[in-house]
Amino acid sequence: MKLGTRAATEGSAIEAPAAPERRGRRAAAMIVAALILLSAFVAAAPYLSEGLRRGYSLVSGLEGGGTTNGSTVTGGANGGFVTSTNCSSVVSVRPLASPNINGSEAAISYPSDYCALAEYALGQINADRAANGSGPVSLGFNQAAQQHADSMLYYGYFGHYDVQGYKPYMRYSLLGGRGADSETAAYLSYSLPHYTTTSAVEQAIQFLEHSMVYNDVACCNNGHRYNILDPLHNFVSIGVAYNSTRVFPSDEEFENDYIALNFTTTGSSGSNPYYVTMRGTPIPGTPKADSIYIGFDGTPTAQTRSQLDSAPHDYGPGTLVGGVLPPSGVFGGCGQFTSGTTVCADGWTINQSTVNISFSLEPFIRNYGPGVYTVYLITGSSTDSALTTISVFVP
Repeated sequence: MKLGTRAATEGSAIEAPAAPERRGRRAAAMIVAALILLSAFVAAAPYLSEGLRRGYSLVSGLEGGGTTNGSTVTGGANGGFVTSTNCSSVVSVRPLASPNINGSEAAISYPSDYCALAEYALGQINADRAANGSGPVSLGFNQAAQQHADSMLYYGYFGHYDVQGYKPYMRYSLLGGRGADSETAAYLSYSLPHYTTTSAVEQAIQFLEHSMVYNDVACCNNGHRYNILDPLHNFVSIGVAYNSTRVFPSDEEFENDYIALNFTTTGSSGSNPYYVTMRGTPIPGTPKADSIYIGFDGTPTAQTRSQLDSAPHDYGPGTLVGGVLPPSGVFGGCGQFTSGTTVCADGWTINQSTVNISFSLEPFIRNYGPGVYTVYLITGSSTDSALTTISVFVP
C-alpha cells in the first residue's frame, strides 16, 4: 500500500487583457497573475488481502491544525455555516487591520461589496462545475477564506502559508471548520489604480476563474481545475480583499462538509488530554468512511514576507505518520498499517444516521512530539477523499 503526492507547483505569470480606457486615456498598467496549487494530493492503495493489514510508504516528500486542548467545537453539514441568503448578516465591514488568528478568533474585514462579489464568484464556480459534470457547491462562511485574503493584502505576500506559519487546513480548523478543506488562491496586480469598482473586481474574478479551470496545465498541472471541479466538494468559502492596485478575489476554501460534527479533544479516557471523540449526524448521501489518517506538521513558526514570497508555493497534508482503524474481531484489536503508528479505535460507528468515533492521539504524540496533528476521516484511499481535516495543536 503506497502513498504518493500529486505535485504542487508555483504558478507562472499570466498575461491579461489590456486595461480599459479611463478618463480618455489608456492605462498603461502591467498585470501579473500568480496562481498557486491548492495542495498536494495523497494517493493510497485500498485494503490489502482480507483487509487485515494496511500500510503506506512515502514515495515523494511531503511538508513537515486546529483545535486546542480541551475544546469542543460543533460545525459542518450546514450546521456550522450560514447559507448565502444570509450573507449580509454575517459579514463585518470595517477597515483592514491585522487579521492574525488568536486562539479561535481573528479580526476579519470584509469589503463593503463582499456579498455581491462572493455571489458572483460562486456563480462562476458553479457554471464551470456544471459545464464539466459536477454538481453545484453552496456558499459557506468559514472565516479562513476571508482571513487569509485579508492577511495577504495586509502584509503584502502571496502563498498558502501565512505570517503565523499556518497552513490552510490549520486556519480552517482554528476558525471552526469541521469538514475537509482544500485551498485555491490567486491574485491580480496593476501598476496603476484599477480596482475601484465592483465591476472591475468581478472582471478579475472572471479572468482568474477561467485561467484556473481552462489554462492551468502549464502553471499547475491542472491542480486548480481539479480542486474547483472536484465532485466531492459541496461548499466553498470565498475570500475577497482588494485595494486600488491589488486584488485577491479568489482565496477559496473548497469544503467536503457532510457531517454536523462535535469534535472533542478530551473525554472518556479521563486524564488523557488528547483523547478524541467525533460525534455527529451525516447528511443523506454521505460517503462511508472506513479509516483515519493522521498527518503531522511541526509547530508553526512566524514567517516574514520575504520568507513567504521565496518559499515554495505549495503545501501537502503533513507527514502521514499512521492512522486509526476500526476495531475488528471478537477479541478486539484491528488491522495494521505496514509502517507508522496504528491506533485501534475504542469506538467506531458510522452509518446513515450516526458518526461516533473515539480514539487516543497519545501514541502519535509519544512518537512524534509537539506539533500539529491533523485528523483525516477517509472515504476512499487518499486524503483527497477526506471528510475532515481537523487539526489539533500539541504544545
